[in-house]
Amino acid sequence: MKTIEAASLTVIVFLTTLISGSAYAGSCGGTGHTHSAQEMAEKYFSQMDANGDELVSEDEFKASNMTKFVKNFGALKPNAQGLVEKRAFLKMFVEAHSTNQPEA
Repeated sequence: MKTIEAASLTVIVFLTTLISGSAYAGSCGGTGHTHSAQEMAEKYFSQMDANGDELVSEDEFKASNMTKFVKNFGALKPNAQGLVEKRAFLKMFVEAHSTNQPEA
């Protein structure tokens, strides 16, 4: 159980780092603006989904630059077939960046 909690914490830290570090899109034409968590999740997922099938295999993950941020494929919560589903990834990412987070 501690491994699952640690993996979940790793994902939350990763996602928080990504959104806080990259949500400010100063490189998008030079003007300062932000992207929604949904937009950022879509971007990060597409960077991993090399074949565009809305599933990320461990091989696709390892070939992507996301390994710089997430060291363990299991932290992305792959399904029983060992694939990360786009819908599940987007949901996890958006929930991790919700402004309505419950207080600990």
